[in-house]
Amino acid sequence: MTDEFLTKGLENDRYLKALRLINQFEDEVEAALHEFNQRMVDEHPDLFESRTDTSTKSNRSSSSGIATHRINHLMKGPRAPEQDKTQRLNVHLYWMPPTEYGRRDVDGALRTVGYKVKYADPAIDEEVAEQTRNRDWDIETSKNPYDSNTVFYRHVSSAGDFKGTMDTLVKHFSEFGDAYAID
Repeated sequence: MTDEFLTKGLENDRYLKALRLINQFEDEVEAALHEFNQRMVDEHPDLFESRTDTSTKSNRSSSSGIATHRINHLMKGPRAPEQDKTQRLNVHLYWMPPTEYGRRDVDGALRTVGYKVKYADPAIDEEVAEQTRNRDWDIETSKNPYDSNTVFYRHVSSAGDFKGTMDTLVKHFSEFGDAYAID
């Protein structure tokens, strides 16, 4: 660290302003994810209990990604399958190296707004991913770098992209969410 760098951080409380900006940004992301999560649950309420903790987890030093913001919502409603590892709807904003998702078209961090169903049957994930591709949904699919499930996502660059992606993913889950229910 140079003296100039330290001085700049101290001048006009720049360091404190940067921390406040980070906290404000994370609060805005978390609010958007809570809205996204609730809209997803509203599409298939029988997959979820009404009183489930939906706390948001933000991590600036993720082991697999650059940063993560996510909600894991337990799928334990009357139509959710019983299994050893209970399924969870995961809605998120992940900041990833593009190579983790096989993307060479993104310069810088891949910012994915998406969802996955953790601990879902991989065959169901593959069927939903195949139907997503065959029906020309404006959604990318990828094996998730954190676990064995498929992630449905879009790369976003603005608040408008974020909101439009949420709309698209809610419609997608509306159409395909029943695949994750009891037969």
